[in-house]
Amino acid sequence: MQIPSRFLRVNPSYRGVESQEGWLEIDVKAVDTEGVSKLYVNLDDVARIRAKRGEASKLLDAWDAAFGHKEDEQ
Repeated sequence: MQIPSRFLRVNPSYRGVESQEGWLEIDVKAVDTEGVSKLYVNLDDVARIRAKRGEASKLLDAWDAAFGHKEDEQ
């Protein structure tokens, strides 16, 4: 079964465990997995999602630099 990218998310940590590459979260509650024995994820989708997260992080850093401080610096 191929998992659509809308059900994928890359997280920097899981249960307090950091990962340099991140953790791939697959939201399976919206997917019918009856009779499924294998899941396929296009790694191009994972790279795209990771890039979006990086862009969002850069925007937040720019916002903090312009208008305030990061939470961990307070």
